[in-house]
Amino acid sequence: MHGHCDARAAHACYTKVVIDSHVHLDADQYPDPSGAIKRAHDAGVSAMVVPGVGPLSNRAVLELAKKYPGVIFAALGFHPERLEHSEDDARAVLEMLERERDSICAVGEVGLPWYGDRAADRVVLDASKLMLARFARASVALDLPLIIHAPHARAAEALAVIRDARVTRAVFHWHKSDEQTTRAILDAGYFISLSPEVAYRARDQDLARMLPADRMLVETDGPWPYGGQFAGRATDPAMIKEVVTALAHLRCTMFEDIAESTTANARALFRIKSS
Repeated sequence: MHGHCDARAAHACYTKVVIDSHVHLDADQYPDPSGAIKRAHDAGVSAMVVPGVGPLSNRAVLELAKKYPGVIFAALGFHPERLEHSEDDARAVLEMLERERDSICAVGEVGLPWYGDRAADRVVLDASKLMLARFARASVALDLPLIIHAPHARAAEALAVIRDARVTRAVFHWHKSDEQTTRAILDAGYFISLSPEVAYRARDQDLARMLPADRMLVETDGPWPYGGQFAGRATDPAMIKEVVTALAHLRCTMFEDIAESTTANARALFRIKSS
């Protein structure tokens, strides 16, 4: 698996089967999401999971899902890095989850903060763990999966929280933690998602080689910008094609194998039916 791979892996016949499991199409960088959706469709992306990050974002995500049924699948979240969000905001999101249960595919994006000075503050982190536990319990009660934001060392802490809440379905999106934590996440039965960084960053490439085929998802996390071959490009869900190509090279397999397995995994996690 670590040796030279046949270049044909990148050139297999491409069909419309890939799912972008995490893209923020409600962000300001997509003033007209229809353009990104059309480009994604033309590139072979059959569906996109769009996670909200707070009350306003969640409402926008629900509108997108209503406008593009069968293509956009909404998740309602409370982003842990948005420390300006209040207790009232949290209650509003929890109420919206119950109200919109049949219109959404997941609870997320939720998790623990990592970036910035405040994220390292013990009081902030402890409060964030309590908040994550609330959303984890809600996901169990509503029988919805969790989309987890828990970069680096936060992954092990988030794992402990959601296991305590008896969460059975979750994905650690754009996972960046150590091998021991990664294996614990896999042992718990959860999924791990790979971003465009897998095309050029050694850390993500090592992760891609170790993941079992039935536990991988792919995402763009647009509009987040990337380096490597993506430097200077606006992040689009259409980039998923290049993520799958990179994975096929790394794992010495065919493009279609990665497309089919990651799509099947996303459908299983989010209970997205085949169109």
